[in-house]
Amino acid sequence: MKKIRLGILVEEETLPWYKFKPLKSLVDEGKVEVCIAVQRDKKQASHMSRLSKVIPSINQKLFSFLSRNKSNTKRYSIHDLVANGEMPIVISVVNQDEIYDEIEDSVIEKLEAANLDYLVKFGFRTLAGRILSVSKKGILLFRYGDETKQRHGSALYWQFAEQWENSVVTLHLLNEHLNGDKVVGRGYGSLFYWDYNLTEHKLNGVTASILYWYFHKNKIGVKNGNLTNLMLDDAIYEEPQQLIALRHLMSFFKNYTIKTFYKSLYHNNWSILIGSIDQSMQTYTELLPEKGCFWADPFYIKRDSRRYIFFESLNYKEGIGRIEWVELDEHHQVINSGPVDLGIRSHLSFPNVFEHENAVYMIPEAANTNCINLLKATDFPQKWEKVHELVSGVQAADSAVIEHNGLWYLFTTHGSISVLTMDLELHIYTSDKLESDNWTIHPSAPLKIDVRGSRLAGALFKRDGQLFRTAQDGTIRYGRRVALYLVEELTPTSYKETFVRYIEPNWENDIDRLHTYNVYDQTVVLDVSRDKLRFTV
Repeated sequence: MKKIRLGILVEEETLPWYKFKPLKSLVDEGKVEVCIAVQRDKKQASHMSRLSKVIPSINQKLFSFLSRNKSNTKRYSIHDLVANGEMPIVISVVNQDEIYDEIEDSVIEKLEAANLDYLVKFGFRTLAGRILSVSKKGILLFRYGDETKQRHGSALYWQFAEQWENSVVTLHLLNEHLNGDKVVGRGYGSLFYWDYNLTEHKLNGVTASILYWYFHKNKIGVKNGNLTNLMLDDAIYEEPQQLIALRHLMSFFKNYTIKTFYKSLYHNNWSILIGSIDQSMQTYTELLPEKGCFWADPFYIKRDSRRYIFFESLNYKEGIGRIEWVELDEHHQVINSGPVDLGIRSHLSFPNVFEHENAVYMIPEAANTNCINLLKATDFPQKWEKVHELVSGVQAADSAVIEHNGLWYLFTTHGSISVLTMDLELHIYTSDKLESDNWTIHPSAPLKIDVRGSRLAGALFKRDGQLFRTAQDGTIRYGRRVALYLVEELTPTSYKETFVRYIEPNWENDIDRLHTYNVYDQTVVLDVSRDKLRFTV
């Protein structure tokens, strides 16, 4: 296979992990070779004026300092991207105006001699001139936030300071034939309003995965590719003015103080509801957890005319999830309960339980085991044993299988380059039988990288001859609501789904979260969360 030839534009001889690791993985796989690097002369400044960045820079440092997670400042040498450990580097003294960087002809000639397929822009400002035609397919670059604007400041500053619902990153292709940038990849990450560093880590994970999968011919999050006209003379440029930046800082301190105080007093207390799919959720029967824990991720099953719910039970003090079960009578009252022995010693959740050929199986989330396990009941409902390892080498969140048109499909989320996208990358695996070690990844995977609707909120289900998928919308807060999708096409080579509606946790004033919604024939089980004072739960 012919390798894709890359050149990279950098500010220094090192790269942060989220730019280095996807390239290193592609190099190790024999997919690409990095042939040359262009580095800006260190004497040139590539940033906005000192005055215009003072307060935004202070803001960013404070955001980072007050985060619970540490900032990841580790960098990797670009020389490790080539086999002999010596990356050819060309120093560029660019021609600059107020907006554009134009790379000099002597550097252009060296790039042309390298016979590149792509340039990947990890540094420099907006490019102009001959550089746009130096590679066969164009220049790849990332934009953060609103893709129709170029905003000065860090990649995350505007999204965090203005408290967007989610963080956004897009991969753009630029060349002389395009009247603007063509969007060739898009992903949506989580925004944690109280933790800038964690938000940045997640966004960087999205960036790394988009770049990696682009070279596997997967334009994630893009149907046809949009033109955003970023290279036109009337392109919009914004930088945080001092007054706006001060407002950002005051707003952050206010929200940070409120959030810190609130979290010290309250727990998210999850409980389970059960009812009929045609019944108002306000009339569902609620199953309350025991004191000191919450119950979430419910899955319902009928076995020998008896009704069971399997779920995650998490003790607040221990912080480790376990799988438990309850048996219900016909009025949805608990008549029996107990723990589940899966033979797995790690955090457990999302017990996808189902019947097949008169046996009962379960696929629990056990991310710390680095695999997706299939278990079978040996003494239902208490005792289970592992029968197959469906997918190995992944830390997966919330997996579920469905048999469709004679084949089995496994839906799950896991990262490609980093565990940071474990809950954001939607993957499908296929097999001709359930108990198989030979599950193959779907050619369309990952289907999306999106906090708004990748991670499963339950098993796929059929109703009135149609197939549906539920997903968690984690914008604004974890477990915000459930997104319902209609699966229009599911084959070993294709997948298509259409958003139907949101299922909102809005039928009671104190319910503010919902992240599991499971349908079994006419029965629905779901979970909701209420914020309760710590000493009461």
